[in-house]
Amino acid sequence: PTCTVTMDQARSVQAGFAIGQRSLTVTRSASGTGTVTSSPSGINCASTCSANFDYGTEVTLTATPGANSDFGGWSGPCFGSGTTCTVTLNQARTVDAAFPLQKRTLSVSRDGNGAGSISSAPAGIDCGTTCTADYDHGALVTLTAAPGAASDFAGWGGACSGTGTTCTVSMTQARSATARFTLQKRS
Repeated sequence: PTCTVTMDQARSVQAGFAIGQRSLTVTRSASGTGTVTSSPSGINCASTCSANFDYGTEVTLTATPGANSDFGGWSGPCFGSGTTCTVTLNQARTVDAAFPLQKRTLSVSRDGNGAGSISSAPAGIDCGTTCTADYDHGALVTLTAAPGAASDFAGWGGACSGTGTTCTVSMTQARSATARFTLQKRS
């Protein structure tokens, strides 16, 4: 920032000053997908998640969720659940955009004249009492049928099939399954 001038004749000196820049970094969290873009341009956070902008610039970020994802909200100097936010770059900033996977509903029911229960892994369904639960898009949910006293498990219907006591359901859409329980025969 210094310059030495020899004054052996008339001289003129020009100093150039540039506006300092500050960095803006975007992170993405949660299990879904999405992109964040900026105006003015510089950030397109599918590929470029950090850029420098002139000090004091107001940068508007826009979040766009990917397939089977939702926009869950901002954190850092941005907040709330709206898909746009504006950040003033008077210092380096980091903003997080959350993109959770969409939820899909799994409903189970019991059928037949017998008794029994249905449980799930991961947890959520315990049908005796809770027969509906939401799971992340694409989750694999294993249902287990357990016959009650004097009852047999007779098989699955709906999203499950067969007579094994377990069934795995891929939650790519809302699903429903039925477990049939029958009373044991006595001679």
